[in-house]
Amino acid sequence: MSEVDFSQIASSLTDSEVALILERSGWEKFGGQENLYSRWRPRDARDVRGVLLPENRSMADYRELFLQAISQIWNTGDARLQKILNRAVTSTPLGDEVRFHKEARTLRGTIPWLSGEDLYSGARRSMIVAAKSRKSRQPYYGNANSYIARSFLDAVLMGQTDVGSYVVTAYVPPDEVFTEKKVPVGSTTPLLGNHSGREITKGLVEVLQTTREAVDHFANTGSSHGFIENVSGGLCYEITQAVRDLVRDSDGAEVSVEMYLAADLFEPPSTDRHELTFTPADYPILEKAGNLLAATARPQNVTVVGTVTLLNRPTAGSPGVVRLDVLSGTPAKKMRVRLKVEDYDLAVDAHRDNLALKVSGRQEIEGRYYWLYEPTEVELVTFERVDEAVRAEEDTLPFFGSEDE
Repeated sequence: MSEVDFSQIASSLTDSEVALILERSGWEKFGGQENLYSRWRPRDARDVRGVLLPENRSMADYRELFLQAISQIWNTGDARLQKILNRAVTSTPLGDEVRFHKEARTLRGTIPWLSGEDLYSGARRSMIVAAKSRKSRQPYYGNANSYIARSFLDAVLMGQTDVGSYVVTAYVPPDEVFTEKKVPVGSTTPLLGNHSGREITKGLVEVLQTTREAVDHFANTGSSHGFIENVSGGLCYEITQAVRDLVRDSDGAEVSVEMYLAADLFEPPSTDRHELTFTPADYPILEKAGNLLAATARPQNVTVVGTVTLLNRPTAGSPGVVRLDVLSGTPAKKMRVRLKVEDYDLAVDAHRDNLALKVSGRQEIEGRYYWLYEPTEVELVTFERVDEAVRAEEDTLPFFGSEDE
């Protein structure tokens, strides 16, 4: 510090913290009056008059005396003490830091207005998903899990952008606890359904990492199956929209998360840093993923053809559950169906005779699994007919195409 701002140092510390700093730096307390002031001096300099440290904030001259104490301590020339006092100013975090960075070809420190709105929207949506995903993982949230998301956003601070780039910065209180449901007045905070700010921040990292992996998987394989499989990792319709906002009309976007861990006055804060980068080339993949996740989240009437890979019923002659490896009719990769006795027997025949099973019903997703409810029109299908159905589906459903292998 070329010019020492003692007022700023004093605003960053309490008198008890200064007392601890002095004690740990080899100073000793001598004299003083309890709850009013104390005197401190280096242990090896007993002839020094020492520093008077006020302890009663209600005193009219407390602030003046505290500033005087900080100045005296600094002017002893003790480099270690100066370093600790300086750290009190520079290393006090506002919270875990999340930065949403968007590149744009404009004048330094500026961004086109609409791109700036997209950046803010992407940041806000990402933070909402981070909170909602703590309660449950769903392909499409809509209004679900809104309470924890709203209370979380209420506690987050927004910081200034950086010069030379455009950044939305969020500061998350790491130790504040957020509940999944509103706690009635007078009730104690429930043991379950609690999530700290840091847990939500870590959840954001996981969601973005999952999104990055799902996009890369599609780019490398052309298969959209990974979109559904990654719902358990936090991929959802809302995060695809958030990242699309970040990369729209940009030269690239980056989300960095920096969590301060175990910081104190005597050691520099350690940090846990993560960076996830997305580019405009990811936009069409995110759009495809978002459309798929939104569509599969709603119940749909479908006719599915697949091979029977799992048969399970409690006793012979009773209904049972089968699992299909889907060949056509839905973007889902696997489907579970609860069948009546006679239909279950058909599924057994399909498994034994190397045939496909065709079944119509209402498709819903529960957790990680697709289910087909109220199954009707169950029949055996040869694989020649399956090939014909797949070709017809490719002609009539261009969105999914043939990448769902």
